[in-house]
Amino acid sequence: MDDGVDMPYRVVGALFGPESGIPWWAWLAPLILIFAKLLYPVMFPLAAAAEAETDRRLAEFRRERNGKNRDNAAGKGKKGKK
Repeated sequence: MDDGVDMPYRVVGALFGPESGIPWWAWLAPLILIFAKLLYPVMFPLAAAAEAETDRRLAEFRRERNGKNRDNAAGKGKKGKK
């Protein structure tokens, strides 16, 4: 049982402890980036709304374009020899 606790304790100590080769600020950078990504709509609501509108219009354009291609392919087809 003691080995089951000791091994993770040593791993965490090697990663986060004072003897680790990774500085403390290097651990904060990924956390800040993750929280910035999650909080982006809260911090910049107008930019997030504009981005969502652009994504919505792009998706609508792609649906229309794909719908037209399917209609043309189904309706016309290749003409065969008689």
